[in-house]
Amino acid sequence: MKEQLMDFIADVRSNNLINSFDEATTKQAIILRLLSVLSWNIFDTSEVKPEYSVSSKRVDYSLRINNANKVFLEVKKVTEDLENHQEQLLNYSFQEGVKLAILTNGITWWFYLPLNEGNWEQRRFYAIDIIQQDQSDIAKKFIDFLGKESVKNEEAVKKAEQIYKGQVKDIEIKRNLPRAWNKLISETDDLLVDLINETLEKICGYRADEKLIEDFLKWNVGTIDITQKIKVRKKRIPTKKPKIKKHNLKGFPPEDTLCRFTYKGNAYSGQIKNGQLMVNDYGTFSSFSAASFEISNTSRNGWRDWELQLPGSNQWLLADIWRKRKSQ
Repeated sequence: MKEQLMDFIADVRSNNLINSFDEATTKQAIILRLLSVLSWNIFDTSEVKPEYSVSSKRVDYSLRINNANKVFLEVKKVTEDLENHQEQLLNYSFQEGVKLAILTNGITWWFYLPLNEGNWEQRRFYAIDIIQQDQSDIAKKFIDFLGKESVKNEEAVKKAEQIYKGQVKDIEIKRNLPRAWNKLISETDDLLVDLINETLEKICGYRADEKLIEDFLKWNVGTIDITQKIKVRKKRIPTKKPKIKKHNLKGFPPEDTLCRFTYKGNAYSGQIKNGQLMVNDYGTFSSFSAASFEISNTSRNGWRDWELQLPGSNQWLLADIWRKRKSQ
């Protein structure tokens, strides 16, 4: 199955007409083909039910096992922005008690746990981008979350819950780290005093009276209190950076073009400023490939990683496709 999925992904990536797909073509050329590879019988409406009715509305597909709804799948055309369709899908899923829901335009796939707590973004536990992410990772995640056998034996929901709980844990840690620090410095701790004293001795050769350090903390607690939000970055194993050939900046998109890149489920954003790509929290880069390398720590073709939203447009377009159109 994984090899078939890899072939499917390669075909989608090489299709130069994909951005012209309307919703019906997206369903036929991408969605149904993928479901078939994942062992769903797309010709059996008791298993893959199109236009499933929920109240007075309809979900594009309900994936069913033994006449029970297991996954709701809502499909938009390839160039459609998915942001405006989350509430509708999650409401449908919640009404029907469906544990797993997917919103996609054929290229971007957003996976949700509709019955869990949190806002729409928090209930979106994973994202796949067929164009940008590693093919092997994409294939594995499709099998994990959308494969018929995974859905049938509830492994899809179990794996989704594991990811969701990990994200909730990270959110709670980031929210409470400043509180932990503030508590530590406001309520004098012997270990903290010892640590400061050891560091002080290493710096100047002298140890201080413990009362002096305690007073120092009390006097300065207001200046070292943390109130701003913090961001915890994943630790990256350093490797030797390959030489990356700089692109001709004249070929960069127009000034103020918005840029985004999704890698292993994480979203990164930036903007074209002064002929360079400014990526939030990462810096300024003279090429898309350089930015991709800094984020992924792997040598990549950045033109096939980054999507663009040109000034005055509300649609996202792969940078490589924009470049090819511009050169025609």
